[in-house]
Amino acid sequence: MRRPIRTAFAGAALAIALVAGFGGSPASALPSAGAPSAGAAPAAAGSQQIAVPAYFDPGQKWDTLTQGAGTVGLAVANPDSGPGQDFDSGYADAIRSAHDAGVKVLGYVDTGYFGTSGRETRSGQTSVSAWQTQVEQDVDTWYSLYGGDGLDGIFFDDALADCGSGNAHVQLYIDVKDYVKQHSGAYVVDNPGTGAEQCYTQAADTLVTFEGSYSDYTAWTPPSWEASAAPSQIWHLVYDASGQSQLDQAMSLSKSRNAGYVYVTDDVLDNPWDTLASYWTGELSDAG
Repeated sequence: MRRPIRTAFAGAALAIALVAGFGGSPASALPSAGAPSAGAAPAAAGSQQIAVPAYFDPGQKWDTLTQGAGTVGLAVANPDSGPGQDFDSGYADAIRSAHDAGVKVLGYVDTGYFGTSGRETRSGQTSVSAWQTQVEQDVDTWYSLYGGDGLDGIFFDDALADCGSGNAHVQLYIDVKDYVKQHSGAYVVDNPGTGAEQCYTQAADTLVTFEGSYSDYTAWTPPSWEASAAPSQIWHLVYDASGQSQLDQAMSLSKSRNAGYVYVTDDVLDNPWDTLASYWTGELSDAG
């Protein structure tokens, strides 16, 4: 099975370039940009949960993740850089078990920056409309295959980070969020993997505003709006954090940066999300 190898090493760098190239519009052009959208997780100020891009097959790792329910708040299922076309009973069981334990399980959907970077859909097209069609088809497939097993929402990867001229870019993500929200209780995450403009708080319940290495995380400065945001709106993903001391430092930094969701791993590129961190138990202890 394919797994996306998009990380901040490549994807976030591209997102930064897109922001520079297209320019952003002020968040004030959209209503109540600082308020979480409906369906936001019940994370209270000062609390923190682990949120895992679980890009590994069903089995023991999913069982271990599920056993952390309560401290583990979100998990992303990803059979084939998306839902795939066929029902997988292993994924159905993993999704159902995690959901029943209290973990919100989200289905992976690639938005391909809506073609603004030249990325092609599976049918070889680059237009915004072609990407929107594919994204909505993937959402429909996720719910068709696993909606009955407790699928809790959608994780939109390769997301833009700038509002766009006249808020054109963020509106694309508002539209697909609204498409997902047709399903009762659905939860939506956007992953630009870099500091998104504040307008994107209207496009998702949670934003991944950092996805990168431990060394980059220690030097990174979050967007200023994150300091006053609800912690449940912010998710930081940190890889290549070696050993307990770097785990502890990254977790401490994530709390000081108001991230309600975090995942730190010692796994490395090209896919740092294909297993659980070796210090998983210590990570659960550090959260909260």
